[in-house]
Amino acid sequence: MESENLTIGKALKFARHDFLNELQLMLLYMDLGKIPEARRALLVATERMRHLSMLEKLRLPKTEMWLNTFEWRHTAFSKKLYSDIIAGNRNANDEAVANYLEQLIVIVEAAVDPMDEYFIRIEVHATDKQWMIQLTVEGALAGPLELPQTDGGFEASGVLQDKEWTFTISGQ
Repeated sequence: MESENLTIGKALKFARHDFLNELQLMLLYMDLGKIPEARRALLVATERMRHLSMLEKLRLPKTEMWLNTFEWRHTAFSKKLYSDIIAGNRNANDEAVANYLEQLIVIVEAAVDPMDEYFIRIEVHATDKQWMIQLTVEGALAGPLELPQTDGGFEASGVLQDKEWTFTISGQ
């Protein structure tokens, strides 16, 4: 699916579909008598949901929505999300952060080879005073990437190391 504005209905449809797939995988393992695999699938699903639900503490709702819907809009990447967030007041412009993340990922998508696989690890860390969102893209990207300009009360940086691109945005 192309990057586009998702309606609430579409987002719920995708979320239900993903949830049902996870349940069906657990049921398949149970039907095959593979209880340890079913248990592992259950633990993976609950851990994924824990990290997604922790995003609310970031108190940047548009950014939270962008992070929650990333994999439905940007299918070139397999995603793993990790979050460790303490609630706090954020000085950054929420809409500017979400727009920046979208601009950044569109630039990255333009540099991917559609025949290759790409993995993105998204880490969100926040204390009551500071926050950071780090995107690490694993896979070869075409040419050096130029970061978009920031204008919403946050900083951005990018580093390339051994076919691993790491982009960090942070603020208070």
